Amino acid sequence: MDGPDQWIECLRGGKVLSELQLKAVCELVKEILVEESNVQLVSSPVTVCGDIHGQFYDLLELFRVGGELPTTNYVFMVRTIERQQEIPHEGAFSDLMWSDPEDIEAWAMSPRGAGFLFGWKVTQEFNRLNGLDLICRAHQLVQEGYSYMFPDKNLVTVWSAPNYCYRVGNVAAILAFDENLNREFKLFREVPESSEHASHRAAVPYFL
Repeated sequence: MDGPDQWIECLRGGKVLSELQLKAVCELVKEILVEESNVQLVSSPVTVCGDIHGQFYDLLELFRVGGELPTTNYVFMVRTIERQQEIPHEGAFSDLMWSDPEDIEAWAMSPRGAGFLFGWKVTQEFNRLNGLDLICRAHQLVQEGYSYMFPDKNLVTVWSAPNYCYRVGNVAAILAFDENLNREFKLFREVPESSEHASHRAAVPYFL
């Protein structure tokens, strides 16, 4: 019977798995995720990735640019992983999920209707209190693939879906940290195969 190694080779070749194989993959992944905590300790070197939005052929390009698995350690800043509980509409968990940086000093109401807008001063203070040098975030389209929000570069947005929705024309980026936490942004564009298999669904205004 075939297994994960064969499925990975199949996917690398741009082939589609059967429904039974996909269900088997989901069950294997679920067994791993259900045992893991909401906060993970990650060792360097590591490569941080933003949203990929199901752009499969561009994901293969991401691995080509960033390094193949399992030799490269990746962190994908996915929006949600189902943990048998919905994210509440208010409170710390909701604020962590939906808050966005803005060119302000402190706090402001968010147009999302959840979370807050936060500025350079509170980011600086948060990092100081928690012993952090950098906050990496995703879930917000960036035309250049990445963007430092504040002058002291203590918060960065990373976006890893090139030509989002197959029509925005943006560049994608991943952020690689070496053993000493030196940063290197690696940029890439969509591959031809991605455009050929483009979805005809309309872009979701929320992300734009």
